[in-house]
Amino acid sequence: MLKIKCPKCGEEIELGKDAYNTLLNEIETEELDKKVKERTDSIEKVLKAKYDLEVNKAKNSQDALVAELQNQIKLLNEKLANSSKDIEVAVSKAVGSLKNDLNEKDLEVEHLKGQLNSALKDSDIAVQKLKEQFEFQLKAKDEQIEQYKNFRVGDSTKDIGESLEQYCHDAFDEIRAVSYPNAYFEKDNTVVEGTKGDFVFRDYSDDDSENEMVSIMFEMKNQKEDGDTKNESHFKKLDADRKKKNCEYAVLVTTLEPDSKLYNNGIVDVSHKYEKMFVVRPQFFLTIIGLIKNMAKTRFKYKQQVIQYQRENVDITNFESAVKAVADKINNDYERAGAIYSEVDKMCDDIVSKVEKFRKEFKTATGWIEKAKNQLPNLEIRKLTHGNPTMKEKFDSLKEGE
Repeated sequence: MLKIKCPKCGEEIELGKDAYNTLLNEIETEELDKKVKERTDSIEKVLKAKYDLEVNKAKNSQDALVAELQNQIKLLNEKLANSSKDIEVAVSKAVGSLKNDLNEKDLEVEHLKGQLNSALKDSDIAVQKLKEQFEFQLKAKDEQIEQYKNFRVGDSTKDIGESLEQYCHDAFDEIRAVSYPNAYFEKDNTVVEGTKGDFVFRDYSDDDSENEMVSIMFEMKNQKEDGDTKNESHFKKLDADRKKKNCEYAVLVTTLEPDSKLYNNGIVDVSHKYEKMFVVRPQFFLTIIGLIKNMAKTRFKYKQQVIQYQRENVDITNFESAVKAVADKINNDYERAGAIYSEVDKMCDDIVSKVEKFRKEFKTATGWIEKAKNQLPNLEIRKLTHGNPTMKEKFDSLKEGE
């Protein structure tokens, strides 16, 4: 029997388990109805406020338009004495415009009313869907609790263990198509070094069916009513099976030690004893798969980014290598051209030096030629025989002989 204390009078009331579950369901249903009503009221208030705001805006716009048209009519009446016909035409146009504007505003108001009705209808649908979702979750929870109650059924440890394995296998198959379309989850039938696990889970990325994101080795252990097996006694074998089958994580799904506060609180991380190992109750079987997959998915995304970065880095390295090769070739060609240029420059300097020397020698020769030219007048016989009577006599005799 369960005791419940009344919050008002303080009196304790004893309830049977069925009565307690019925009361708990009624409380959850009332709480759900309350949340649904609050959500509906909130949506209706927001939509009503939006409707009132749009109506007020339309009304204010109509009032301003009417005031403006009235002012225009007043101005036209003042000009009536000068041009009554023009005034009639202007008034007619103004009235027609006013009617058109009023018709447009009426259509706008009707459109807003339609939007409001549609929004209210959508809110009703959303509330209904929310209610159905809550009811489905409650039903799934009740079914899960009922399945958990049925784990401890059977006359032998083998039968009990197989019932837990079947529960986990069926639970995974129910969500496989939606949540794990690329996953592998089957019995471990391959014996390695005399042992094997219960189930192996492997999930692959959407873009590549052979690109493994995460792998888990599962061991299922159920509690026989008169058994006292400890969870920790299975850790060593589970860790060995994980390594033999190249799985990244190891998970023990267990109902052993049913009175343990540690294991009853939820997911227990025992990686301080064995790497990447978790212990869970059966109701957290799907939860631990989801948590491990999410961790692996995030890590896989970063891994893909690193691979992409490495690929890009390789491309950059290849590009840099190609640039360096071209640069080296250019540098070699430049050095060769530089060597030839230096030789040519040296040859040019030599040629210039020789030309300068030739020019200098040419100028010297020219000077000597000028001097020789200046000496030509001294070759006259008159000047050569001056002061030399013997040579003068000889030349004179030669002239007479001619």
